[in-house]
Amino acid sequence: MFDINRRRSGRAGRARRWAVPVAAAAVILAAGGGLVAKAASAAEAGGRGPDEFGMTMGSHAGHSSGFTYHHGFYCDTHIAAASTTGCEAGVAAEVAPARHFDPLFITVPLGFTVKGLDCPDKLTCVDHPMSLDMTRLAPALDPVYKATPEKLMPALRDFTTPGHDHFIGTRNGGKAEWWDVRVVGVTDPATYRAIRKHQSWTYLDGQIKAKNKHLVGPIPTNMFLFFAAH
Repeated sequence: MFDINRRRSGRAGRARRWAVPVAAAAVILAAGGGLVAKAASAAEAGGRGPDEFGMTMGSHAGHSSGFTYHHGFYCDTHIAAASTTGCEAGVAAEVAPARHFDPLFITVPLGFTVKGLDCPDKLTCVDHPMSLDMTRLAPALDPVYKATPEKLMPALRDFTTPGHDHFIGTRNGGKAEWWDVRVVGVTDPATYRAIRKHQSWTYLDGQIKAKNKHLVGPIPTNMFLFFAAH
């Protein structure tokens, strides 16, 4: 996606918009909670961000929801990533920070500007990574930029995290937990407005299942955020 506490460059710099479609890289995932066979131990820790305290906003069941953070992000370094954060889009984590977690779906406007995003452009939200490795999506971006994947690779290795909104399907009883980040690209302003109006993962999921041509994803990442939703 965030609008209360954000970090600027140094302790964090904010995201530029991921402004291109990536349909060929889309991987559709279930909206239920996550479970992995193996959780990270101290000896197997992935990329970690510094622990900070703050809040952002998100959407749940047709209403706004406040997210409270106090724990840095986790990106599984068992996934080879060229980004400085160790975070990558286009592939799911192999080793999660916990056995049980829930999905966090972030919607990203592709090719147009949206005001008032939960996590706006040019700012990095609290306990979020500044950048992502998007090289796995290079083949999908080839026709957009009319360039070969090889020419796109340098810009995608450490791509600034795009501005986005957040959607969750549960508040987990208000208890803090890890959230598995999954990306949904939106290529049409009217579709994005409808998604924001409903403020609901159920609505977004329905549009994905209906194969709305303006939606791309969910696309997996190796990234987890830790927060409590209220």
